[in-house]
Amino acid sequence: MNGNQQDSSKAGAGRQALVIGASISGILAARALCDHFDEVILVERDQLPQSPASRPGVPQDRQVHVLLMRGAQIMARLFPDLEGELRAAGVPQLDLVQDTRAKIRGHWMPRYPSAYKSFACSRILLEDKLRRQLLRQPKVRLLSGATVTGLMTDPAGVRVSGVTLKWRQPEGGGETRPGSLAADLVVDASGRSSRAPDWLAAIGYERPAETVVDAHAGYAGRRYRLPMPRPGDWRVLAIGAEPPDKTRQALIYEEENDVWMVMVAGLKHDYPPTDEAGFNAFLGTVDPVLPALVAQASPISGVIGYRRTENRMRHYEQLSRWPDRLVILGDAVCGFNPVYGQGMSVAALEAESLGHMVAGAGQSLDGLAWRFQRALPRLVEPAWLLATGADYPWQDEADDRPGSVATRFSHWYLDRLLNVVALSRPVQNAFVEVQHLLRPASSLFRPGLFVRVLWYGRRARRRAPAVGEPLTPDFPLPDRSVS
Repeated sequence: MNGNQQDSSKAGAGRQALVIGASISGILAARALCDHFDEVILVERDQLPQSPASRPGVPQDRQVHVLLMRGAQIMARLFPDLEGELRAAGVPQLDLVQDTRAKIRGHWMPRYPSAYKSFACSRILLEDKLRRQLLRQPKVRLLSGATVTGLMTDPAGVRVSGVTLKWRQPEGGGETRPGSLAADLVVDASGRSSRAPDWLAAIGYERPAETVVDAHAGYAGRRYRLPMPRPGDWRVLAIGAEPPDKTRQALIYEEENDVWMVMVAGLKHDYPPTDEAGFNAFLGTVDPVLPALVAQASPISGVIGYRRTENRMRHYEQLSRWPDRLVILGDAVCGFNPVYGQGMSVAALEAESLGHMVAGAGQSLDGLAWRFQRALPRLVEPAWLLATGADYPWQDEADDRPGSVATRFSHWYLDRLLNVVALSRPVQNAFVEVQHLLRPASSLFRPGLFVRVLWYGRRARRRAPAVGEPLTPDFPLPDRSVS
């Protein structure tokens, strides 16, 4: 089949949606759609494991994945049994302020009991729990071992009507056979490796322009059994990089069943090594106390590295033509530097929005896909602003830099906000709410907050470079709240 026209009959009666990719973005999209379609088919190229395990299609799944508060809220609405299953699996609940010991731009963030809650668990466990709950939905059908190769359209080429694919034979020595599936709505949630630009070109549409902000970061992580008694009253310890020359950062993140995920990262090509000695030495350059802290724990994995960390926005919303009945979301449209832990929560936000849009459309899907693609940049704006604003100072001189006056101003302002976020409780609260996707990015630019950021910026230049107590080998760490 040339991919230009549909030549297969619909697999089932009634409205049928097809979602490409059975990772978290695809799972969430499928769950949002199954309330509005008679059947939802989830197509995944990997043969999925029967229990929580890493798999080839998600190479970063063994690294830290933070679930932001808005993401946790949406997942709880879509999957009401999720919280109970995570608790039963030994996943701790986080107070995202009280339980987090964070150093941003040289200042320790004040800690206090807050309403910002989430769960701390591995990506592998979360995906497994979500997928199992999704597959309990009678309308959902999973096809694993199938790789989508293109889009089918109506004869005029203006409406997507399904996909072409290759089936991998489970016992066929890697052999594949071609096939096709019809659908009333196709959703590409296949992640950073999405072939959607090629698929669009093959049916006569433009490829999207892209915006890339790349800090040229690499990171490495290792899991440890948490030492007992617990060395401190925190569950997350984060030490960020400091422009212009402190390129290294570290994160200790508690997961299910008393496991620490210890991650180090370097910006501007300062990649951490993946051998044990090099990993420990790199950790000590972030803060000299960290190796002694981690030495209290017992390693339970090797060191695993990852370097595909650029922020990449594909501007499908700018195309002059768009085929109806095709939606693209998740990392397939907008991928973030994984260091900031935004991807899963942004995917949840997009899935929820898609579900609301389908519900509001009634029986007609005409025009819905284009309305969603045009709305998507506004959905991801808070996460995009924070991720690119933090990475912008670390780009190479030769890199393309977003050049609009608004973009340059946003990055200039965010740089100053990050410098003072630990110095003012109102600034901290505003930042946390945007960070966790609870408020739009525009809330950071309120006049009162803007003046406060500039005022504390002047004050910070006249005071000692660090706020809060330094790390010490004997935890817990004292905190000093500031107003």
